[in-house]
Order: sequence, then C-alpha cells, then structure tokens
Amino acid sequence: TSAPLDYALAPAFLATTTANGTAVAANVTYREQDLGSTQSTYVFALAPANIVKGAEAKGGASSDDPAARITLKSVPATDDPVAQKQGPLGCVLAQLNSQGQLTAVAASNLQAYVSGVLSAGGTAVNVLNNISAAAIQGSTFFIGYGTSGTSMINNGVNRSVTSIPGSQNCQPQAPQTGWWWNPAEGGRGFSVEVRGNNLFWAGFLYDTTGRASWLVSPGPTALDGSLFQATLYSVANGQTLTGAYKPNSPPVNEGTVTMSFSSATTGTLIWPGGTIPIERLNFVPNGLSTPPAPNQPENGWWWNPQESGRGFFIEWQNGVVNATGYMYDDTGKPVWYLGVYPVPDPRVVNGSWWQYANGQTLLGPYKPATRVTDNFAPLAIRFTDKENAVMTLPNGRLLNLTRHRF
Repeated sequence: TSAPLDYALAPAFLATTTANGTAVAANVTYREQDLGSTQSTYVFALAPANIVKGAEAKGGASSDDPAARITLKSVPATDDPVAQKQGPLGCVLAQLNSQGQLTAVAASNLQAYVSGVLSAGGTAVNVLNNISAAAIQGSTFFIGYGTSGTSMINNGVNRSVTSIPGSQNCQPQAPQTGWWWNPAEGGRGFSVEVRGNNLFWAGFLYDTTGRASWLVSPGPTALDGSLFQATLYSVANGQTLTGAYKPNSPPVNEGTVTMSFSSATTGTLIWPGGTIPIERLNFVPNGLSTPPAPNQPENGWWWNPQESGRGFFIEWQNGVVNATGYMYDDTGKPVWYLGVYPVPDPRVVNGSWWQYANGQTLLGPYKPATRVTDNFAPLAIRFTDKENAVMTLPNGRLLNLTRHRF
C-alpha cells in the first residue's frame, strides 16, 4: 500500500510507503525551503511501554526534553478482552536497535537514519526491515528531519507512515477545535484550534488581583498533531472593546506550555501552573455529539486582520453559541469577556458580554470564579457565511470579522 506523508511536513514533503509484512520502505522528499541545508533524517516510533526496553527511564530524558513530557495513552483493541481489562498503557518514544527490539529514547538522543545535505532527490528510507510483528505490535512509526532530534520534534517536522496493529495501539490524534477544560477546576479554560501543522492556544484565567486575564501560545505540533510544546506569552496595551485601534506591546515570555493528546477529546496540559488533565467541554447537553447545523459558521478563532492583537474564539454546540473576546481594558491589561446564548439561527448572535472575576490564577490553588456581570456590554454578530461576519461593537461601530487562518 502507499500513503502520502503530507500536511504535517508541508505539501512539498511527501513520502510513499510500501508494506510487505513487517517490511516498510518510504521515499522522502524534503521541503523546498530546507534544500541545501545539512540536517538529519530520523525514523522512530510511539510504542506501548510494555514492549519497549527501558521505557520507565524514557531514554534518560531531561526535564526540558519534549519526549519526557509525552503522556499519550495507548488505545486497547475493542475485541481484545485482556487489553480491555488491563486498560490503556503509556506510549513512549522509541527506536529499533540492531537486534530488532524497541528501545526507549529521548528526543535529544534520537539516532539519525542518515545525515547530510538535503537534496531535491530526497532519501529512500527503510522504516522496517523484516522486523518481527510481535516485537512492534501497537506501534506507530514516524519519519522526520531536523538539525537535531529535539528540533525535529519541536518544529513538528515529522509524520507517521505506518501503524502495526496490536492489543494496545499507540495512534496519536490531533485535538478537536473548541473549548477545553479541567472539569475539577471550572471557571478556567482553554481555546484550542489546530490548522495543518500549527496550533493556536489561549488560556483564560485570573491575575492575582482577581481580574480576568489571559495567556496565549502559538506554534507547530508534532506526532500527527498530538504533541504541542511552545512558549507561553502574556500580551498587554492593545485594543479595548470600544476604543480606537492600538497595537499591543511585544509579547512577554511567561514560560512554556506542553500539551499531549491521547485522543481527539482528552489530553494533558503541562505549564507553569502544573500538570492537569484536560478534555473537550460540553457546554450544553450532547454538545459534542450533535452534528453542526447546515448553515453554521466555522468553530475557532475569528479576528479583523487590520486590528491584530484582539481576537474572538467562537464555538457552536447543539443550538448554542459560546463566544469569548480576548482583548485589553482601559489600563492596558489583558481581559476577556464571555457570552453563551441559544441561537435558533447560528448566523445571528444577540446578547450581552459577561464578565468573570476572582477565580484561579496561573500559579495559585483552585478557586472558583464568580460572574460579576451578565451585561457588561451588548454582543451582536451577523455571519454572512461560514468564515465571515460583521460585529456591532457597543459604540455602534461595525467591525468586519473573518476566520483567522494562522
């Protein structure tokens, strides 16, 4: 069989796999912008921990190594009662040794398949060469390239090429676009959208004075979209809800954020506030299982490209819209407003912006938030199609919105 190695490495990076039992070969073509540079090509796997030598040590990964932060879980085969009883196992980064055994590695000590100047002719890669199926069952194998294993993972220049079925299967998935949260810590949540090889994330929470605040993190994904590690930023001094356009100050580095997703709706977040489980938010009953209305606009990030630094995250579920505006208050501090309303016609949103306060900070213990007003300012949006809209601001000014194609 053959399959393209496509979006995660950009359209110019393609591969074809040919499988014959446990022999898999790939023909890799490098991205045009990387031709002529000296880099290494890697072959590696995500594999169930119980078949990987040294899995507990994870290859000696250091705390700043993204491989040390991978918390994917395998998916038990639905028709395997032993696997179902055992439950999901952890998935670890691994490579095959000379004896054909999977051995745990960190991104920083991945062994290159080949290194040298990248050429337009590409590279022929033997992903698997007569390897026992029992030794690799449940594993997904990847090809990637970079100046190092860590840069290959961090920059998302990798793509799966084949999966070997087993009772426990490590098959990474990208997260769904929408609202995410930790159900045990309501009042704080996360806006997540993946587009191709990139993810745009924002966390809404509260500062130490109790006022609503937010942080943002854009960057590439890896491992078929299931792993995200990027810089966490705070932003200030930008445009208010009704004021004239004002560009924000340069973002300030607040640390790193790492997310790994064990399915399209579950994952783990690691950031300065600790390590927490996260999952997709049903903000109405059956919200995630109800199909979208035929005329429903796209879920995700919306903005006006001429007024960057302020954005809106909007999701529709089962006849209800959940819209949040990320912007700044009159003092220049970041602030967010929320509105959740039934929408008989998903193209028409009428209501008021709500405002919350006194909830959980980035570093503090859990504290439930309170809604201080449900009428901070009018909220009105008319969608002209699935990716364009006009928002009427509280001062009457019309603001064109379009989907943010980051």
